[in-house]
Amino acid sequence: MFRNRTEIEVILNVPDDPHSVTAEGASSASWRKRQGTKISIRTQRRKWTHRADTWDRHNDVGMSKVAAKAIEMSDVKPGMVCVDLGCGGGRLALELARHGATVIGVDVSDAMVQRMQAQAKSEGLETVTGMVSPIEHLSLPAGTVDLVISNYALHHLLDTDKAKVVNAAYGWLRPGGILVNSDMMLGRGATAQDRQVIASKIKVMAKKGIPGYWRILKNAGRYLFRVHERPITPEAWTRLYEAAGFKNIQSVNVVSEANVVKGTKPAL
Repeated sequence: MFRNRTEIEVILNVPDDPHSVTAEGASSASWRKRQGTKISIRTQRRKWTHRADTWDRHNDVGMSKVAAKAIEMSDVKPGMVCVDLGCGGGRLALELARHGATVIGVDVSDAMVQRMQAQAKSEGLETVTGMVSPIEHLSLPAGTVDLVISNYALHHLLDTDKAKVVNAAYGWLRPGGILVNSDMMLGRGATAQDRQVIASKIKVMAKKGIPGYWRILKNAGRYLFRVHERPITPEAWTRLYEAAGFKNIQSVNVVSEANVVKGTKPAL
């Protein structure tokens, strides 16, 4: 375990190495894929900086349940070193710190990281550190982290970047370390389950009248054209975990469109 601030600073200031997200397969990545990642990062930074002051107030009960399940499945214990990918205002990072963990919250938006740090300060949580970085560019030393966790963030990544993050997380974790991803997980309507989830979301939004209809149109465009919203199925996430080397993989459905997937890096 890391017992002092200096050791955490070593993690935050590590140079690029084989355990960065971008280093994994970067030499073979096409120009188009690299440009796609850059565009995605710019879009997400702009979006979440704009929503930093309002996002926490707009989370529904379902998202709270998903976050709570992610914390439960993380098996957090005092002294653990945790990395929260796409930390936002700190919903998971702060809760992990309340359990006694040392947490690095990573987000593409500086405004989100500042919001998390301000809340940590107001609660007297001294074990929370913020790091402004796109998840796609994150670099951490090998074998230095006990838990990598993410909540409703990774579905925004391009599919190739999802795979790179899972592989990179495997490298960052110590033997016995855990990767927990709680997120929107569904396909593009090919299965009856997908269609049921989509229909239920449309029904809820339609009840809100004109604002709801506008959200239906906006979300349909994002979903169909893979802009902002790029979810994949729980089965697809499980395959990514397996390919990276994770064992004891669990997938738990929490609400209609969201699952928590957990995998463990084998102990030596």
